[in-house]
Amino acid sequence: MSKEGKGKIIQLSERARTRYASIPADVAGDDRFPFETGEEVRVTIDEEKKRVVVEKIE
Repeated sequence: MSKEGKGKIIQLSERARTRYASIPADVAGDDRFPFETGEEVRVTIDEEKKRVVVEKIE
């Protein structure tokens, strides 16, 4: 499997403000993938490194 892949940001309609990040099957199917379907996560913007961080809520 893979711990890296190319995903996509999805917006369901022009009026929708919520965005979804698709995770490639190779990454989501990896034994090391840390999330379960339906699990709540914390999403943070790291302005310094220009990235979005998704992490488990402990």
